[in-house]
Amino acid sequence: MTLASHLTNLPAPVALAVEQEFRHLLDHFLKEEWDDAQVDAGKFSEAVLRALEWHLTGTYTPIDGKSRPERKRVVGSAARATALPPSLRLQIPACVELISDFRNGRNAAHLGSIEANRIDATCVVGLASWVMAELVRLETKRSPDEVQVLIEQLSERQVPLVQHIGDRPVVLDPSMTATNKALILLYEKGRPVRSRELREWTEYHNATRWRIEVMREMVRKKYVYVDGDDVVHLLRPGVKEAQRILVDAGLSVA
Repeated sequence: MTLASHLTNLPAPVALAVEQEFRHLLDHFLKEEWDDAQVDAGKFSEAVLRALEWHLTGTYTPIDGKSRPERKRVVGSAARATALPPSLRLQIPACVELISDFRNGRNAAHLGSIEANRIDATCVVGLASWVMAELVRLETKRSPDEVQVLIEQLSERQVPLVQHIGDRPVVLDPSMTATNKALILLYEKGRPVRSRELREWTEYHNATRWRIEVMREMVRKKYVYVDGDDVVHLLRPGVKEAQRILVDAGLSVA
């Protein structure tokens, strides 16, 4: 089930944009790419502003890569629209304002050697998760039980899935399959990796089974390409699958 399938009271392009930008935000946050997460948070805010526009006027700013909603105008109009649910009038616009301010103003405020990007990104993810949960609650047509499960998942603290010990990456989910670990590690590393090194990172000890059961399957699905030097290259389908695994590890929505 996708998040957009819960946002059925919104136009499909707006629902899809809200989900996509939220997933991009989680993707970068879970990879510890703090600056990119805040950029995605700004785009998520723009998608949410379009949802507010829809409720206010029945139209929304085109999703064309160029047009942007006028944030102050939309937020001000929402505050005056007393027929809207309170969270659409007050809390969601306030969250959008704060998320946008993190994106636009906080980097310039960081002083000297004190690095605040991680705590900023953590705050932004928390705000965006609350907004996502509230939109689901308001816009869904699914059963209360389904909605409750999703809201509980959105309330969970998001924790980056890969931790580095020196130069070695460690996947922190012990239940994850070797294939999923391999894809995440290749994606996180951002470069080709020797098969033996990748196997060691996934903590897979049987070299024969690794070659037959893990690598052969990933090659068959076109997730990876293994060259003549036994170096593993992540292919585009593998990138897409790694992104899905990474985000769904932090948000258990298939």
